[in-house]
Amino acid sequence: LHVHNLAVRPEYRGGGLGRRLLAIALTIGERRGARVALLEVRESNRPAIELYRSMGFAPVAVRRNYYSQPAEDALVFRKDGLADDGNQP
Repeated sequence: LHVHNLAVRPEYRGGGLGRRLLAIALTIGERRGARVALLEVRESNRPAIELYRSMGFAPVAVRRNYYSQPAEDALVFRKDGLADDGNQP
């Protein structure tokens, strides 16, 4: 499963909506046979990085200059064992 975009409008952040959306995406991916999830996140996006870590993702690589406007590296996160951790929404 490759999570391309996960976004929550600023006025709705902090209420768990991003966590819920990601859990649903992981569940759907798992039901379709995914056992690994990957995503990229801006190196400066600390709230997203904390969310991903709290949901079992771990950094595995850096993609230099992955983002533009502004140019920034991406951290690649990976989560193994989707079937093992009960991410049911």
